[in-house]
Amino acid sequence: MYETITPNIMVENVAETIKFYEEKLGFKKILSVPEEGTILNFAIVGKDNITIMFQEQQNLMEEYPSLKIEKIKPTFTLFITVQNVLELCEKLKGEVEFAKELHQTFYGKDEFAIFDNNRNILTISN
Repeated sequence: MYETITPNIMVENVAETIKFYEEKLGFKKILSVPEEGTILNFAIVGKDNITIMFQEQQNLMEEYPSLKIEKIKPTFTLFITVQNVLELCEKLKGEVEFAKELHQTFYGKDEFAIFDNNRNILTISN
């Protein structure tokens, strides 16, 4: 039976991605390989009940040769629910690039979307 799903996202620079998620969104590094340094192959970050893995492009392509590409192009979005969407939106203004401003959806939720440092879109909703 399925229990969890954790995305493993291909990125150009794991250390920079950790920094973005820590500084802008309040995530914490759970682990990285290697444990320290500016050139990391892999990392896991987490906040509350959310866990995301990041793997350096070349490292991931070595593991899965079918992923070989010249340049990473975002092909997905992450949908994140939070309890304080309005507060988080205000906090992020001027700190990150917005993909979509705060709005109310047709299903009655307040949400907005931002780009992470890799141009992936994170939709944040209540």
